[in-house]
Amino acid sequence: MLNSENTIAGRLAFAGLILCAAGLAFSISIAQTGLGITFLIFLATLISKRGRKTLVLAGATRLKILYAAFFTWTLWRLVHIAISPLPLAELIEAREVWLMLIPLFVFFYASDKKRLRTLAMAFVLGTALSSAYGLWLMRGEIWDMWTRGRGLSTMHHLNFAGVSALATTIGLGLTWSWYYSGNRTKALFTLLLTVLSFLGLWMTKSKGSIAPFLLIIPVFIYIQLFNKAQRWIFLAAVAAAGVIIIPRIPDSIAEQYKFPDASLHQGSQAERRDLWQSGIAMIKAKPVAGWGERGYNLGYPPFQVPGATGVAAYDAKDKEASHMHNDFINTWVLYGLVGLLIQLFYYFFGAFVYLRERFRIRLESDRPLAAAAASGIPLMALMGLTQCHFTSEIVQMSFWLAIGILFSLLESDRARAA
Repeated sequence: MLNSENTIAGRLAFAGLILCAAGLAFSISIAQTGLGITFLIFLATLISKRGRKTLVLAGATRLKILYAAFFTWTLWRLVHIAISPLPLAELIEAREVWLMLIPLFVFFYASDKKRLRTLAMAFVLGTALSSAYGLWLMRGEIWDMWTRGRGLSTMHHLNFAGVSALATTIGLGLTWSWYYSGNRTKALFTLLLTVLSFLGLWMTKSKGSIAPFLLIIPVFIYIQLFNKAQRWIFLAAVAAAGVIIIPRIPDSIAEQYKFPDASLHQGSQAERRDLWQSGIAMIKAKPVAGWGERGYNLGYPPFQVPGATGVAAYDAKDKEASHMHNDFINTWVLYGLVGLLIQLFYYFFGAFVYLRERFRIRLESDRPLAAAAASGIPLMALMGLTQCHFTSEIVQMSFWLAIGILFSLLESDRARAA
């Protein structure tokens, strides 16, 4: 247990993290209240000379590199505030940068194995309970693909899909971790919560989250296979399953993943296509620096695709345009190539660190949870192809929680080895 954990302040900060993790599937207010408690305790600890001595990052090289990227991102957002046509509005939009403190808080206050599993369990439990309520409300329509639902929350169903997809992935890893620890009762209970979380994902009927999650399951298994022969056998089994299943996918489902003719502008796929075309045109106009949050809303109309409807159409009344429904195009449009490269670093650095360290993790029971947290990286990236989850604070918080779990596991394992 780190010195930062083994204090009264550390215990209170951990309680705040628990409230944050458990509240993610319910309300942004609950989640940010918990995070705010942890943040205030962290600030109070920084003010105290004695407290600062407990906040030690010695040896946590990978976490320092991650936060160097976060610091660079913050500086770039400050540049955008300075050059924005509406600097105050741009400043308000930049408020979510504080969410990037979540991995640091997880490291300082939940690095202990018991605490880290408790934190992961709080996330899965909260999502499962919220999902169970939603499932009860739409119990007669759960298999109706045109009726969307969400849990005990007022958030958009696509945001709930992102949260529940990440929670289900963490739940799978936590289930295996309990199993390898010899605690079969907790493993079975966690599996039940994980299934409920997945059903919560299913009831959103979000194709952009369900398909990526299903694609991530083989990845989650593959990255844990140590033996080369096992990996080849598994790849052959996945390929065979694909050959059997893909041709048999009903046309009604396959059509949901196809773009309509360019002359059509109504419908989810058509509107996304039109948005992406507008986004690419805006990127060409400002490729390096981007437009900024407020500049994007002011500059969108000339780039709107003729005939665009729905989310692809500019809201002249509120003078706003929808986000790009693609995290990568959206980031490039708003923050330019510089911002996109910083965002890509989050993905590639986390994945690189895990892939390099995964077979060096000493405790077998830690490996599945680390694999699940690492699987959240490609999951977030795949969901980001059709959604803008980084514009959703609640989904972004869930992602940083997974990143925090991953880096805390790797850093604490290295510390035990030393």
